[in-house]
This record gives sequence, C-alpha cells and structure tokens, in this order.
Amino acid sequence: MPSLDATATAISRTHAPDLIPGYRLEKLVGTGGMGEVHKAIQLSLGRTVAVKLLSQQLAQEESFVARFQKEAAALATLHHPNIVSIVDKGSTVSTYYLVMEFVDGPSLRERMRTPPEDPLEKIRVMLQICRAIEYAHGRGVIHRDLKPENILFDVQAGDIPKVTDFGLASFLEDTSSRFQLTSTHVAMGTLSYMAPEQKVDAKTADGRADIFALGLIFYEMLVGELPAGHYDPPSRRKPGLDPRLDGIIANCLKQLPADRYDSVTSLIRDLEPLAPNYTTVRPAKLSRMQRVKLAVKRTVRVVLQVVATLMVLAAMGILGITWLRNSERRVPMTPGTSLSADLGLPSAQLVAGRLSSTDGEPRKVSLGEGVDKPSVLVSGRPLTLEDRTLVFPAVEGQSRVGLMVVDVPGMRGDTARFSARVNTGTLEPTSFADHLRPLMYGPRPDAEVALLLMGSPGRYVALVYNGAGAPLRLEWNLGEKRGAMLGPDSPVGPLELELSVDEEGVLVASYGTRDEKRPIAEPLHLGLDWQEKRFGKAPHPALGCIEGICRAEGFSYSVKPLPPKPVGAVAQASEPPRPQVQKPAPKPTPPAPAKRPTPKPAPPPKGKRSK
Repeated sequence: MPSLDATATAISRTHAPDLIPGYRLEKLVGTGGMGEVHKAIQLSLGRTVAVKLLSQQLAQEESFVARFQKEAAALATLHHPNIVSIVDKGSTVSTYYLVMEFVDGPSLRERMRTPPEDPLEKIRVMLQICRAIEYAHGRGVIHRDLKPENILFDVQAGDIPKVTDFGLASFLEDTSSRFQLTSTHVAMGTLSYMAPEQKVDAKTADGRADIFALGLIFYEMLVGELPAGHYDPPSRRKPGLDPRLDGIIANCLKQLPADRYDSVTSLIRDLEPLAPNYTTVRPAKLSRMQRVKLAVKRTVRVVLQVVATLMVLAAMGILGITWLRNSERRVPMTPGTSLSADLGLPSAQLVAGRLSSTDGEPRKVSLGEGVDKPSVLVSGRPLTLEDRTLVFPAVEGQSRVGLMVVDVPGMRGDTARFSARVNTGTLEPTSFADHLRPLMYGPRPDAEVALLLMGSPGRYVALVYNGAGAPLRLEWNLGEKRGAMLGPDSPVGPLELELSVDEEGVLVASYGTRDEKRPIAEPLHLGLDWQEKRFGKAPHPALGCIEGICRAEGFSYSVKPLPPKPVGAVAQASEPPRPQVQKPAPKPTPPAPAKRPTPKPAPPPKGKRSK
C-alpha cells in the first residue's frame, strides 16, 4: 500500500511488533500529523487489520484523547458494506489506538488516474458512496472530510467502494494519504473539497457540507478536474453524458446550504433513474474467451434485431407500395374510347401548314410546314410544334390524354387519304424523385399515338401505334358498325401510318412508305357515300396521344370527289342490276343423212305423146 505523507510531527522511532496486545504490527503504511497507520494481524482470528496509533505527543493532551475516544465510539456504531468499519480501540502505556478494517485496494484518487470508465459505472460507484453517507447521516455522524483519498476500493469484496476516516476531519487536518490524520492548526477538512460554510465556521457545518463535497467528487469523476468559478456543466465538457447529471451536480454545489439537496436521500432519488441496472457489485472481469463469446452473442443479437427490423420495414414498404399502386391504378381504356371522350373545352390554335381548295371547297390540309396556318382544336394536353413536328410533350399533373382536331369544315369527297410519320417516347427522369416514382407507383404506361377520322360525336376510326414491338391496332365506332382488329407488331419508329378510302368506300389501314406499304388488317367496307352514312358528316382528321410523349411529322389529309357520270349511265346505275342467267349451250344437231339423187324418168319415145 502507498505510504502517507508526513506533513506534521512524525514519529521517528520504530514500534515493537507486539506493542498492541493481541495484534502484531507488520508494516507501516502511513504517517500523518496525528500518528501512524500500520498493517497488522489480529492474533485471535488471524485476519489482517489496520491499526491507527495516536502520536505520543498528542496522547499527553486530554482534549485530543477525549476527541479520539469519542470518534472511536461514534464510528463503532456504523456497520455498512460501503464504510470501513472499526474493529477495536484501546490504549497502551504510551499511546492510544484504533483497530479498523484493512482495505487492500486503490483509492478513488488512484482509480481516477486510470483511463475513464463507462459513465454508468461512475454513477454506480457514486450511488454506493451516497448510500454510505446516507447511512452515517442517519446515525448522526457527519464526515466533514470527504475526498477521493478517503474512498477505498475493496477488490476482494467485488471492488466495492468504502468510505474511511469518519469524523476525524472534525478536529484534525488530513494529508493526502488514504489513512491520513489531520493536524490541529488548520480548519477541519480539506480546503479543495470544503463547503463555503465549512470554511467560515466548521463547527456549524451539517450534513449538507457532505453533499457539497459529494458534488465536487462526482464532477471530478465525470470531467477529470474540479469545478472552478462559473464552471461548465459536465455534459458540455464531456459529450455523451446524460444532461440530467448537470442539474444534479448543480443542486449539490449551491453556495447556500438551503439551496442544496436537503438530504443525501433526495440526491439518491434523482441519481437512481440514471442507472436503471444498478447493482452494488462491480461487474466481474471476463476472460478473453468469455469476452469473445459475449461479443459474438451481442453481434448475433444485433444482427437479428436489424434483420427483424428490416423485415418489418420491408413488409410495411411492400404494403405501402401496393396501396399506392392500387390507389394510382388507372382503368384501362381502348385508345379510341379515351380519345373520343369529353376532354374538356378545346382551345383554338393556329399551326403552320398548307390548305388547298378546289372550286372553293377544301381538298387537302397538311400541318408542320407552310404559311397558311390552319386552325386546330387542342384539348386535354398542350400541343407544340418542334422543327415541323407536332408534339404532345409529357407534362406532370396534366391529363393523360391529348387530342388535336383539324378545324377545317367541308372537306367532302368520295375518296380520302390520311397519313403521318408517328413516334412515341417517355419522360426521362431528371431527379431522385423521378427515379423513385416507378418503385412507388409502378412503371409508367407506354405512350400511344393515333391517327383518327372523327365525325359526329362518338363516331370515329382510329389507327393506333403503341411503340416498337406492340401490335398496331385499328378501331372503329361508326354507329351500328364497330369493332377492332390487331395487326402485326410495330417496327422501331418513326413509322408512317396511312388511312385510305377508295372510290368504292373501302377503308384500308397500312404502314410503311409508298413503295412498301403493308396492310395492317382486313379492309373495312364503308360503302358509297361513306362520309354521311358512317360518320354522320364529313370527318375531321385528328391526332391523339395517351401517356408519354407523342410526335407526328408529315401530317396530311386529302379528299377527292369522283367525276360525275353520264345521265344514261346514271339511270342505268340507278336501276338495280338484273341478274343475267346464262342460257345453256344448244346441243349439237347430228348431221342429216346424205340424200341420194332421184333418177330422172326416161324420155318418151319419139312419135308417142303421153295422155
């Protein structure tokens, strides 16, 4: 054990081992102004004890002897696991002595010089110290000299802290040793840990002086140094500490005793919630293998908790995404039905193009290039013209359907041709939210672009392109005549589509260039006078777009009336044709047999006449 500093009158000679009856002095462990502290053996029990010997000089003064006897009697009443207990007291011919429990372990001062421990461990130690002081105050004993040197750790008993030197500071000044004894010329206690009222009048200091000292010790344990002046709270000096410790220490270090905790019990009441797993026994030191097993168990537990948490979050995410997708799910509709529905009030717009007329009647209209600027009606989504191309851009928050109808009335004719090069696209993601949206709401639907001939409300023919790889589609709703046909898979766009009606009223949908046109489906027989009979009026060419981005270039529509027929031809044409029945071929007549020549009669003989 470390020796004690000798700052006052020291005992210069060595005592005999059998100076104290029943004990054998083995080793001097400390000296001080009041005397010596020896490690000794109690012969009756064979146990190790600590023996305090009053110096022979002080043993001659009755006042010191009386205080020594009174202190020993007071400490004899304290029996607490966190207090160093007194075993015996007595006197010899030359001196007086106290026999105390011997604690073979470091002091709190020595413990604070080691690397800092876990804050919860420091709270555990402070709670045990407070329990000891609470017990002593309950029996009328005030320490008056609490400091780290007077708190020892009993390693053999589970490394529990024990408070020593009760009451000695009431009349002697301690040195900095563990078993220090105070001198008579300095105020009671150690100046650095004294309460303000104790420095003024030590006799009037009560248990709240010990509370002040406990606050100083606790602050030093947490921060590493004593607070001075207007000190910073512990949680500011040491990030990671519980901020509630700031208020507890502040209540201990109030300058006026009335402002502090009224008892150590109140201090313990605020301190206990900060150490919910409080135990009076220091955790046992684990072997390397035990630490490895504990680390593995802790890692497995953390991994299982993380996995369970991730599974719960994944399940919640899946449910949330499913709900979002169901709430955002759009009812599938055929393109023709979607484009012919009510899309709101259309807006008129002039577009660059050309308009051709014959005898005052419009015959051909084209959009994208020209100076005529035909009028179009746009509804649902905005329409732009980009480099001679009609474009329905993808706009967030707008309608999913856009429609442009050419507003050129009176385009009547017996034949018609409607063509354009079309293509579709998708909106490229530009932000993190755009990349996240498909995960939350599902992939965006493919864009669809359509060429339409639109007549009276609800009557239309639509040729739909749904992107590369999707089949082309022809839809029609012409009153009682309605239906749809799927064509071949679409090639990569842009793709030229065409709707044409010949002089017999047969509608053909095709794709490809003029040299390589391919029919999309079976011809649709509309009949003569198809504009009025099927569409209810001369149809208008239109461009439709559903979802995404739609483009159309070379938009052109033309009609052509047939030349008038002659009157006779018209009359004959007006009469219903009579069915012509083929007459069966006449059977061949067999040849008549050859007639033999009739022999002429012989002439009469000359000279005779017939009668």
